[in-house]
Amino acid sequence: MGYEEVKFESGRQLTIDRLLRQKLDNIKMIIKKNWDAIIVIDGMERSGKSTLGFACADYMADGNLTLNNVAVDGDDAMKKCESLPNGSVLMVDEGSLVFSSKDSMTKEQKKLLKIINVIGQKNMVFIIVLPSFFELTKAIAVHRSLFLLHVYTDKKLNRGRFTYFGQKGKKVLYDYGKKHFGSYAYPRANWIGKFKDYDIFGEEYKELKRKSLFSALHAGEEGQPLESNVSKTIGIERVRMYKRLKELGWTQARIAEVMGVSVQIVGKYSRNAKKETPIAAI
Repeated sequence: MGYEEVKFESGRQLTIDRLLRQKLDNIKMIIKKNWDAIIVIDGMERSGKSTLGFACADYMADGNLTLNNVAVDGDDAMKKCESLPNGSVLMVDEGSLVFSSKDSMTKEQKKLLKIINVIGQKNMVFIIVLPSFFELTKAIAVHRSLFLLHVYTDKKLNRGRFTYFGQKGKKVLYDYGKKHFGSYAYPRANWIGKFKDYDIFGEEYKELKRKSLFSALHAGEEGQPLESNVSKTIGIERVRMYKRLKELGWTQARIAEVMGVSVQIVGKYSRNAKKETPIAAI
């Protein structure tokens, strides 16, 4: 347990969890032997999963990560995957999936499978960042990825925590979570780690992500109102976030403001939370 300080030749400095660094070093070793590697990072919105993704991606890129190594959706990832040289790092931040219809998510999964085929041919490191591990197909989540980093917050919504599930653990987790409303309660994670803020792109990436989310919001099924489309795909992570904020005494109006949705949508989160079975703490 604990942190290690890494200073790159590019001038960047990264504070990284010691055990996580060991896992990433193992990946560097297998990439040199002409293998590829897929890492999955998930967590509720604004929990810091993109931050952890940047830290992992930049470490794998030896401190030379650029926005050309980061994709905001499947289409962007496909273009960059083909243009990047062999052995490169590609991170796709699929935060927009939380707004997608079921049909759109199916299309995104197909794109990811195509990307993974190219990743394998080019011996690349592929980091998938998304709201929920359980939204991935089993082929990606269980069979192709090396491990899962599940990002979460404490009860006061403080960021900087994650749990690590290796290949055996995430297989059991996937099967269990699919049957228990996306619960991460079983099995126990292999270990728990921490991470610190690592903002290497600042407003440039935030603007890129805002455009991606805006496009996703308006990419609903033809003829359907936006909120109707969103309400069909309310994920367990948003319900969990709603429950945590309610436990802190937040009003529905304040929750709606923070989540960027209407009070009516928050009301739907509330009804989903009442239907949901209790989720054990991590």
